[in-house]
Formats: sequence, structure tokens, C-alpha cells
Amino acid sequence: MERRRAGRVALALGGLVLGVGLGELGARLLAPHDAADMLYSAPDNAPDGLYLTDTALLSVPAPGFSAEQRSLGYSVKLRINAHGLRGGPVGSERPRWLASGDSFTMAAQVAEAQTFVVRLGSALGHEVLNGGVDGYGTWQALGRYQRLDDALALDGLLLVFFAGNDLADNARWPMVQTEAARLVPGEPIWRPSHGAAHAWLYPRSLLYARVQMLLRAWSLGRPDSPERERWASELQPYTRAGRPVLRGLLEQTAPALQAVLSATRARNDRLMVAVAPPAFQIEEARRNATFSLVGLDSSGAVPDQVTDGIMALLGRLGIPACSLVAPLRAAYEAGERVYLAYDGHWSPAGHRVVAEQLAECIGAQ
Repeated sequence: MERRRAGRVALALGGLVLGVGLGELGARLLAPHDAADMLYSAPDNAPDGLYLTDTALLSVPAPGFSAEQRSLGYSVKLRINAHGLRGGPVGSERPRWLASGDSFTMAAQVAEAQTFVVRLGSALGHEVLNGGVDGYGTWQALGRYQRLDDALALDGLLLVFFAGNDLADNARWPMVQTEAARLVPGEPIWRPSHGAAHAWLYPRSLLYARVQMLLRAWSLGRPDSPERERWASELQPYTRAGRPVLRGLLEQTAPALQAVLSATRARNDRLMVAVAPPAFQIEEARRNATFSLVGLDSSGAVPDQVTDGIMALLGRLGIPACSLVAPLRAAYEAGERVYLAYDGHWSPAGHRVVAEQLAECIGAQ
């Protein structure tokens, strides 16, 4: 009797394992959802302890930090040097530039050697330091530059302006300042815990991730979803109806960009602003899926409206600028995957394209 019972249990467990295995295989054979980068929430996979609280900038990378960041499609070793920069110790090469911006600059999705920062340094023969911090807007990127210039005597600033949300981040800056001022400095940034099973499965299992994405899509489909409202608000400037909103956001961002220009001039440093488009601006299928998730009609989208507005603003302010739209679009149309499927940041190919364009822009300055 006991043997029979044990046999049935073993058979049931074997069937379960086989079923899960086949489900995982099937999930891997299916093409990603066109808005997978929005539904997957890759930031949940950031390693604990990467960022510390800061009473002026909200967060800064933890000096000396080292860990692996794993997500669907990549596994990357991160290291933060003594100055809080991604990479190894600062060298002695000159000129010395700082790349400052948000997660597109930090580039935790690709190996250090594949980032546009390292590639650009090699192309220019300069030292280019990675000062990116996830979630930063222009005011925070400026504060980071000022601190590091004091410590490292920089010769140039490359500000990466992400058109996807930097305008909204700049509009929220007063609220961010208030929040930062309440923090105890130097503590690990608090992150919600989803449990050990989720933490292990989410970056490894496409089957599990697809279930989580379905649940998130259901949540975004609810009209009362706060996340749906936030995303719709950030997408609105990309529509014809959102032109007045875009004008207001550009007006709110102008003081930040003017402050960047004034700071670099006062410190006798060179400046270049790179305008980086979101994945849905380059890929129509992503755009249609992303707009649909938050109840917007993609037929009213004007994909280049935001980046064109930012470039025009930079021109009026007399700030050297480099648009990354055309080279990324050309590479995508030629068949290269320049953005990651489940993340929305640049792939290694995207970083190569960006580095080549930036080298051209900076070299022509």
C-alpha cells in the first residue's frame, strides 16, 4: 500500500514537473508581447544595496558595491567604484568626461564593456566616466556632475536626456526635493519585497514572468489604476492632443537645462546633450501596444514630437545637442534589435549605435 501511494505521488510530481517544463518551453517559443518592456517591470530585479539615500539627490550608487543583476535576457556583473561611478577605478587619461543621466546611462542591462560609455571613451580616446543613476531627471544629473567635477576635475559633461520621462521627472523635481530632504543619508534605498520564490523565478522563468505580465495587463486595464493614469500622462505629450501639455513640460525643463549650461560654462567644461528616444518611438508595434494598454489611441500619436521639441529647446538655449533618433531608427529598420525585448533599454547593438553617433557629434563640436 505504501509503495503504491509513493508511486502515485512520484508519478504526480513527475507529471507536474513535466507539465511545468513544457509550459516553460512553450513560453520561450512564443514571441514577446509588443509592450513586454512595460509589462515586465525589469527594475524589480535590481540587486539590493545598489543605491543609497541622499538628502539632495534622493539616491546615489553605493561606493564599492558589486553584484550581479539578472533579468530576462541578460545577466550582468555590476561594480561601483569609490566615487560611486559604474566601472573600475578612475584613470589618469585626459580629457575626462562624465556621462550623467538616468538608467539609460547606468546601463545595468549590458556588460560594462558593451555600454556606450566605454565604447565612446575608446572611440574618442578620452576617459568617459559612467555617472548614470536609475530614475534621475535633469536636476539630479546636474547635481551629480557638480559633485563629481569638484572631486575629479572633469573636462566635459555628456548629459543623456531620456525623452520618455525626463520631462515629467523635471516637473516633479520640487516634490522629489521635499522627499529627499526627509531621508536619513547613506541608507540602502527601500524596495518592496515580493518574496524569495518571486525573486528567484521572475528573472529566470518566462512562464512565470508571462503570468505576472498578464496580471499587470489586467491591472492596467482598470480605469481606476494609478499606474495606468501615470503612464497615460507620460504618453500624452506624444499625441496631437498632448501638444499643450508638451509645451508646458518644456517650459518647466528649460530652467534645468539652462542651469546645466551655466554650470559647465562656469567650470570651463565642454557640454553635449544626447536626446534618447524610448523604444516605442522607434518601433511602431511597441507604440501601438503601449498606447492600447493605457487606453490611448495610437492613431493620434506623433512619435517624434517630444524629441523634436527637446531638440528645438536645446537649440534656443544654445546648448550643443545630439539626437539619437535617426541612427537608432535606421539600425532598427535594417533589422537590428536595438532595444531589449523585456526591458526597453538599449541592447548591446543599441549601445554600439549610440556610441558611434555620440563620437560623431562630440568630434564635430
